Amino acid sequence: MRPTFCLLSLASVKDSNHLISRRIGYSVRAGLKMQMKSTADIYSGGSWRIWEVIEHLETEGLTVCNTLSADTLRYDDNQRTTITTVPTASIPQYSQRVNTLTIKTIKILKEWGDKWVGQPEWQTLLNKKSLLHEIEESITALSFLFDWLEKRRDNTTVTLVDVCCGKGILSMLASYLCRNMQSVSGIIMLDIQTDINWKYIHASNENAKDVGRPIIQTWGGCNLNELDSMIDLLQKEQSSNNGQYALIGIHLCKLLSPSCAGLANALGNDKCTFLCLAPCCMPRAVLKSKKKLAHLKMGSTVSVRTYESIEEREARRAANVLRAGAKARVFPCYLCADMGHSVKKCSLLPCNESERISIFEHAEAQIPCWKCGKIGHVRADCTSAQESSKPPLTLPPTIELDVSTILHTPTSETAKGPFQCYCELLATALDKEHVNVYDVGLVNQNAEHNNQANQNNWNRDRKSIYIVATS
Repeated sequence: MRPTFCLLSLASVKDSNHLISRRIGYSVRAGLKMQMKSTADIYSGGSWRIWEVIEHLETEGLTVCNTLSADTLRYDDNQRTTITTVPTASIPQYSQRVNTLTIKTIKILKEWGDKWVGQPEWQTLLNKKSLLHEIEESITALSFLFDWLEKRRDNTTVTLVDVCCGKGILSMLASYLCRNMQSVSGIIMLDIQTDINWKYIHASNENAKDVGRPIIQTWGGCNLNELDSMIDLLQKEQSSNNGQYALIGIHLCKLLSPSCAGLANALGNDKCTFLCLAPCCMPRAVLKSKKKLAHLKMGSTVSVRTYESIEEREARRAANVLRAGAKARVFPCYLCADMGHSVKKCSLLPCNESERISIFEHAEAQIPCWKCGKIGHVRADCTSAQESSKPPLTLPPTIELDVSTILHTPTSETAKGPFQCYCELLATALDKEHVNVYDVGLVNQNAEHNNQANQNNWNRDRKSIYIVATS
């Protein structure tokens, strides 16, 4: 609201103090009425952004630029990864599928609006400032998914995993678009945040089974960068439904994109058969100079996890447990498990000397060897043939991507920009049978990084590159 009382200070009046005071009071009261009306309008739902999104999709559909490209990964005889262009007709925006999905989405959004607009718990989802471009990106990602589901030979059911889901717009839309679709058995939305109010997700689940929609599970507190934990969670869930995973990650920042690619690799081609990844920005290893990276004790490479079997992963963990035991010098009290004192200073020790000696002997037997980390002997009696003083750290298998030259890529109109080069490099780390890199050319000014730091550089434009990998 424009502060009209500020203009009154320029008015020439005889009794300025009295008149200005009255006018200021009137303006403030009028402003409060307008604010109350605006607040009431918000909670009545009349001004919620979902209606603008519906109108935009009805009049313009998905707004894309005219020059779209698609790159696919190929391997030559020497197993070197190369990039070759495939026909733009293979991009979903040129197919009837996207038009059909857009029409279905409009119908779904109207259903949401009629049912939930005006309810406070739904405002964070249906009145989001970024609702339009999140809906556009969800339609794009789901078009890749549905295209793959239709063409695949296997009929195994799929659980869709919305990686770093945020508010869960993709998951909500997918649940409604997958109505009565037998191939999608469920949806998991996971995010590192634990305080997101997903009340609207639970509300939408209430009648999901009755109308044939897949149930949405909400997993908070999931750190994508802790891949071992993520793999354990997904494998545990998978053991109960015996299906496959389809991963979708939209707008994943910095190292989250390599982590998502690593998760798809680590789950294996039998368990994770689809990945649609849309990176948002590049990691610090790409953006920082070598001098700054050295100061941060970072290299100019990005690591992406590769596949390891369950047995290999358990062996790696066991080896690192031994290493941790060999390095440890402080242990919990044998009697009370308190870390604040040793067993010899524990108040629970018996008075009988022989009993005390027996307890000390048992406690010492539980301390790992300082060389091999195993329990049952001390370092002086260790028979391990290892050359190092401690068991070596066993790291998970990775592929290292050299990103040192990404920012030095030519940025002319005819050349690829740094972000596209980074996405293509990241795609080479995916261990899938088919890997494609698409620039779908979505256009939406509100989705640009339009701020002072990003003026006139590559990072200002809307990101619309999708990596699609299937097995």
